[in-house]
Amino acid sequence: MLWLVTGRPSWRQKNSEQKNGNSMRRPLPNLNFLMTFEAAARQLSFKQAAKQLHITPSAVSQQIQQLEESLGVTLFERHNRALTLTEEGTRYLNQIQPHLKGLRRATLALTTPLHSRLRVSMMPPVAARVVLPGMENFREQHPEVELEVETNLANMDLQQGSFDLAIRYGQPPWPGLSHEKLAEVMIQVFTPNGFTDRYGLAGNVQAMTRVPLVHMTGRPQAWQHWFNQLGLPEPEGPQYYVDDYPAAIQAAETLGAALALYPVEYSLVQSGRVEAPFPPLGPLDNAIYAVYPDNAELPKGGRSFIDWLKTRLATLPA
Repeated sequence: MLWLVTGRPSWRQKNSEQKNGNSMRRPLPNLNFLMTFEAAARQLSFKQAAKQLHITPSAVSQQIQQLEESLGVTLFERHNRALTLTEEGTRYLNQIQPHLKGLRRATLALTTPLHSRLRVSMMPPVAARVVLPGMENFREQHPEVELEVETNLANMDLQQGSFDLAIRYGQPPWPGLSHEKLAEVMIQVFTPNGFTDRYGLAGNVQAMTRVPLVHMTGRPQAWQHWFNQLGLPEPEGPQYYVDDYPAAIQAAETLGAALALYPVEYSLVQSGRVEAPFPPLGPLDNAIYAVYPDNAELPKGGRSFIDWLKTRLATLPA
């Protein structure tokens, strides 16, 4: 005989359902708290997170504490001069990051007009030899992007929002920034026309000890490093000093030998403005990178510009 029993659910069943229901209805943490946690977790610094978010370090600390209290979990281990994620904090960061990026991406797509302005800070040689000569080509390929270029040797603070991305020469990492390598570079000696014959430089690197040298005050050891790499004695020729790289390259047309980035500057040799008596040395540890804040999606046109510039650099004449 089969007995069918019906009636009210048991106390255990009701308790389980209430538990699950309460869990499902539990309010989500404040979105600002989550963004603050992400910034602090990426940089492992309340101070750096505060700078990025334009709030005070004490506000960062307070928001993190409120988030931990609402979750009932410790996210950070606080040490005297260091900050580390707990196991729960690491797991939580990995779980929420894709969702925060998705929110930023969706908001950007919704609020960005069809024609968007892309503000790029870049090193002068890349601007002068690669980007500006190819601006018409970029516009033809991407008419929806209004490209705004500012040249600067200094590393601009991209967290302030004045620029969407930057083209830098150097070696990562840069705190708070994502980076993509665009091209490796080598170093090559440029001299005024006629120096190869005057100083007997063809096939004779030892003769560089007598050549006038143009130094950059921003990189005062550059020539010394070049001489050391080749095992050459101390230079004996005249020494000139200019304030930055563009001035040194300009001085290589008339004043003395300068160290140039190859192949970025090689068009000056092809056009007959300078001589390059020796093959380039490298590749260097430093390279050319695109960098942008790692807490934000690239603006519309950013990916198009990076891909376009990478192709342009790869096809430079050498």
